[in-house]
Amino acid sequence: MKEYDVVIAGSGPSGAAAAKGLVNEGLSVLVLEKKRLPRYKICSGIIFKKSQDITEKYFGEIPTSAYVTPEHLRGVRFWSDDENYKDYPFNKGGIGAPNIWRSEYDYWLVKKSGAEIKDYCALTDFNDTDDYILLKAHHNLNDEVIDIKCKYLISAEGGKSVIRAKLDPEFEKSLKWFTAYQNYYEGSSSLEPEFYHGFLEPQYGEVYAWFSVKDGLQVFGTAAAKGKKIKPYLLKYTELLEKKFNLKRGKMIRKSGCIGNNMCPEGKFYLGKNNVLLVGEAAGFLNAFGEGISCALTSGLFAADAISKSIKSNGNALELYTDLTKRERKQTTTSWRLGARLAGRDLMPI
Repeated sequence: MKEYDVVIAGSGPSGAAAAKGLVNEGLSVLVLEKKRLPRYKICSGIIFKKSQDITEKYFGEIPTSAYVTPEHLRGVRFWSDDENYKDYPFNKGGIGAPNIWRSEYDYWLVKKSGAEIKDYCALTDFNDTDDYILLKAHHNLNDEVIDIKCKYLISAEGGKSVIRAKLDPEFEKSLKWFTAYQNYYEGSSSLEPEFYHGFLEPQYGEVYAWFSVKDGLQVFGTAAAKGKKIKPYLLKYTELLEKKFNLKRGKMIRKSGCIGNNMCPEGKFYLGKNNVLLVGEAAGFLNAFGEGISCALTSGLFAADAISKSIKSNGNALELYTDLTKRERKQTTTSWRLGARLAGRDLMPI
């Protein structure tokens, strides 16, 4: 049985940031990732100013391999209907915000963390005792069950957290869920490629519908409450793009989906229990319209700081983490209120 100071489940920005902070303090860290790396994730791929500043401070400059064409976006364009819109420009350095593939960005982050990484390896169970945590993980490549021992466990699993579900089944039962779906087509359209577009009319989705261009691919999707059919929204939205914005679809390159919950818009944060901490979307950190990289990085670094300080002082990591994230939790909640005001409706009516 291998032992670590900290094990992190999930290799996204929150997990990578936590790993980086802990490794910098000289702690032994293992990152478990259930998918093969680099792994794909639905995301706008926009690196906002806060995310860029944190990335450059702790990891360095984003490599060119992570960028797509167009390399920078001028802003976000929200459409109130098919003719009227308002632009929200980016202005860092005057060139806009980096436009990246999440698969490449995330993989670069976690490699830069300096932690040991086991991909294609899913956490399946854990038992928290007074002195340590025993984990079981399943390595999918060779169908091997791995036993691991650690002092602290971090869930960076995203909205659907196995760890959170075991820690508090009643909390998990209280959550409401939505599904998101996204298409990638070769093709063209008349929508400005240097903007990320959001369509706010409820007929196109229950959260909002989105469109962007990455390496010439027409990327668009929408979301609906779990249990409702997403296809009617997607069909109506696709019709809008074709008739109003001259969307021409060629070969489909990829289609993907994910699920999320109402923790973020309702401020239902779940930070952890005992020596188990949750970061990023697993804890409820996701800003309005799905911007999650900045709060993922921030919460991951806060978790690392809390654990490092608790080890040095024999303190309580969860209490420290709760205090450190106070401002971030307030900002996340505020972003959803502002987003709902901008959209003129509840962004997640579930």
